[in-house]
Formats: sequence, structure tokens, C-alpha cells
Amino acid sequence: MGWVGVDLDGTLAEYPPQNGGVIGDAIPDMVERVLKWHAEGVELRIFTVRATSNTGIKQVKAWLKANSLPELAVTAVKDSGLIELWDDRAVRVIRNTGAVCPGCANQSHLSALHWKVTNC
Repeated sequence: MGWVGVDLDGTLAEYPPQNGGVIGDAIPDMVERVLKWHAEGVELRIFTVRATSNTGIKQVKAWLKANSLPELAVTAVKDSGLIELWDDRAVRVIRNTGAVCPGCANQSHLSALHWKVTNC
């Protein structure tokens, strides 16, 4: 089995506009999901642009610890082992077609701040 990527800002942690680089408060439903997956033995990685620097990785690891989450790998790289990505900015595309899934097709894809939850 591969690994599941969990985005940090806007998915696992609140991400208010103009946050100044501070990691926001933990999002309880997502924290619960991550803890459940971890207890089930799912390999999890925090997927974030913050992983492009050692300082960012340290900041994320400290945030995980402060929020009673397990020490997880922190990365900004997708590899062939990625089986699922949980992210507030992703647009689902039908594999090998380039077509946007029907539930996302009518959403604005230019600003993540205006996206609505779809049924895909």
C-alpha cells in the first residue's frame, strides 16, 4: 500500500487569508480523521509547500506535536507511492482524460477562496 497525503494549510489547519506564515488552529474533524488513519496503520505524510525549507519542516513538526498529532513525514513531493491526497485546493480530474469530474466542472478554478464543496 502507498501513502496518503494530507495538506496542511486549509485542510488540517485553518488558513485565513493574510495569515503571515503562521500555521492556524487545528481543524478537529481532520485531526480526528488523521488520528484514526494513523491508528489503523495508514502511512500518512503532511503535504505542504512549507516542506521546501528546513525551517518550514521544523515549523510543521512543532505544530503537529503541539496539536497532539503523531510525528509524520513532511513533504512537498508527490511520488508514485501517493494513493490519495486530501487538499482544499485540488480539482479532481478523471484519470487519463484531462476532464474535470462532473461535480467540479462548474466551479471556478481560478481562486480557491471561492470554491464550493462538490459531490465528487
